[in-house]
Amino acid sequence: MDSFSIAVIGADGVGKSHFIRTAMSLPPPPKSILPAPDPKPVTARIVFDNVPYAVTLFELDLQYFESEFFDDQYRQVKWPKQINGTILPRVHGVLFLYDVMDRESIHYLPETLTAFANSLPVVLVATKCDNPESSRDVDVDTVAAAHKSCLGSFKTSADKPDTVRMPLYALLKAMISGTQEQENPEGTGLRRRATSEVTHLDAPIESLSRPISEHSRHSRASSDMSLLRGYLNSPEYNDPRYLRTPRADLLGGQIPDEHDSTQTIHSMLRNSGVRLDRAQQIYVEVEDAEGEPRRYSEDIPLLQRGDEGLFERSPKKPGLTFDELVDRLLAPKLSKADQNFGGVFLCLYRKFATPAQLFSAILARLDALKDDKSIHYLTKTTTQLRTIEVVAKWVATYPNDFARPAVKRRLDEFIMHLSAEPIFSAAALQMQKTIEENVLEDDDTGWVKPEVEDAEADSEPSANTSDLHDSLSSLSIGNLTDHRPSASSQASSSMGPNTKTHSFQFHVYEDYEREAATMTPSYTLPLTKFRYHIFMDMANDDIADEMTRIDWVMFSSIRIRDLVRHVSLSAEQKEKCKAMRNVNRMISHFNHIATWVSNMVLMRDKAKHRAQMLEKFMHIALKLRQLNNYNGLAAVLAGINGTSILRLSQTRNLVPTDVQKRFARLVLLMGTQKGYFAYRLAWENSPLPRIPFIPLHRKDLVSAEEGSVTFVGPQGDRLNWKKFEVLGEVILPIMKSQSTPYPNLSRHDEARELILDCLMPTDEEVRQLYPIILIRDQVPRG
Repeated sequence: MDSFSIAVIGADGVGKSHFIRTAMSLPPPPKSILPAPDPKPVTARIVFDNVPYAVTLFELDLQYFESEFFDDQYRQVKWPKQINGTILPRVHGVLFLYDVMDRESIHYLPETLTAFANSLPVVLVATKCDNPESSRDVDVDTVAAAHKSCLGSFKTSADKPDTVRMPLYALLKAMISGTQEQENPEGTGLRRRATSEVTHLDAPIESLSRPISEHSRHSRASSDMSLLRGYLNSPEYNDPRYLRTPRADLLGGQIPDEHDSTQTIHSMLRNSGVRLDRAQQIYVEVEDAEGEPRRYSEDIPLLQRGDEGLFERSPKKPGLTFDELVDRLLAPKLSKADQNFGGVFLCLYRKFATPAQLFSAILARLDALKDDKSIHYLTKTTTQLRTIEVVAKWVATYPNDFARPAVKRRLDEFIMHLSAEPIFSAAALQMQKTIEENVLEDDDTGWVKPEVEDAEADSEPSANTSDLHDSLSSLSIGNLTDHRPSASSQASSSMGPNTKTHSFQFHVYEDYEREAATMTPSYTLPLTKFRYHIFMDMANDDIADEMTRIDWVMFSSIRIRDLVRHVSLSAEQKEKCKAMRNVNRMISHFNHIATWVSNMVLMRDKAKHRAQMLEKFMHIALKLRQLNNYNGLAAVLAGINGTSILRLSQTRNLVPTDVQKRFARLVLLMGTQKGYFAYRLAWENSPLPRIPFIPLHRKDLVSAEEGSVTFVGPQGDRLNWKKFEVLGEVILPIMKSQSTPYPNLSRHDEARELILDCLMPTDEEVRQLYPIILIRDQVPRG
């Protein structure tokens, strides 16, 4: 993985630390009365065009740079060799920051940019642009026009993080393009990076201090002076403090037009060893690699450039191979995106590979790492530890992947070699316990590549036992825990003598699945006046808690992988696949709640009784929103807003106005406007625990599944990982929701009976009774 080091340079107080934290998506530092420590480099893994790069940002204050005279008239800017006792790394690009509210922040801007522009890609960044232009001390557009040697100029605001990331991505794109051009020596449009003290800090200073010959000095003096004639007449530059480089009146002046048609500052600074003759000038000589200048400058429009190398670059291959995905799975986790990739890959890899293929690829990399003598021992050990962590997470999250005899046998060998070392015995015991207790069967219905037959797998040569033992002999492992959702919950129950409530806590999917199987509606209790009074006397919180408890048990019994598979299977396949029962159960329960709410409201004949029931369900809906149970909330809304209830105008008029207003907010929250925008916003900002609106997320999975193909490329053998990234955006929040259970929900038996056991009228009975109810509701009461 290629790495880049970027220097964030600016005067004191321009916001370098805030820029780095925002660009790298880091949390704000904790408040402390102690002085802030010296800033440290920040490294993150950034994916650009499906290729990961390790990007390091470190800040440099202008006070670290030295400037000195040589040859009695030229000024040289030196990079610092150390910062806070640490050797400065090789720099690949520069982000130069200045404060639009501080005139002094651009005091040394021209001479510093001149020193950088010949050898490094530089991006100019204006900070604090959220202030109005009338109150700024620096004109951003004028600064950008005066320094066209930079790759670009960007404005950033503290309240808009995207404006901070844009200059970083622009600079990264330029550095990646330059690296790719250097790797292709046959390209004619190459940009070769300069080899100077700026990028090679171990180069002798004398190489930069060598004055150019008198001949070259006088040969360019006339053109340089004619170019700068408009600036030298300014009285500001007669002051010795400002005799460095032409500033072009950065605070609002205009650039003269003389010689603009033939020569510009930007084109001059692109040449090697350019100097500007003045009384005191900055001079940095840059020797291009192999003596070749850049072929094209950014000043030249694309249509005016030569097309010699247009078709010489090899086209980028679409998609990724399976080996590339496995490498990324085992790569260091440098960012949150890397952590998310592991979860998405382990969840969805069965669409294009089998457990045997993935496990073989992991073991092959362990063997290759063992045989590689060029890797340092500590680096090798770290890589091995990451590999073991991935396997442990895989076993804990998807144990049924190892149900096939061939794969299970190889995993048993792997665990056996781990248990041979005392420090690995705990990890081996944990994986062995998971395999023995949780592995039942592997239902591969609907997977693109079904598992190979055991006989075929047995015929394949197994890995050498001694090699596997050697590759694991130097491992050490940390605290590996079962990351199964809700694993942190503890099983406990209590039943008091005078109460019919008890707590519920489960450990694994199987516990939730067994409990969810008991929540099938029985339809045994008739809807009578007696049931009406029992329900009206029951606390709203108890009913909402029981509805949330039922929804949580059903939601936790669903494996996210099965939810993804549910959208791609046919009706016949869903009937055959046992894993689909949990998804179907929750969908049926959603419809049951909507029907139950409607029938409870229509239970009584009089409008005032129906209004009381309707008001109670509105209060229950408000409580469900407070519990972040969006699935139960949507089911209640579906029942209340159904046609049979909406047409009862007199019943709704009897509900208090304030309750109707609060309920109307819930209707807007779960409304379909702008693609459920209100719900999506609330879902993203809701704290855990929470239950998602399953029908909508299932619809998103259908769109992602049908919107693109799985395999791309001329041979159809490369994976369209962008499709899986879209699927990951849907399933990752659901995975996160399953990780945190509700802590204080208790089971209420009376509420459970009313929710699950009420006898619903048949469709024929509804067709006969509903016209009578509608007529009674429309007749005004005296």
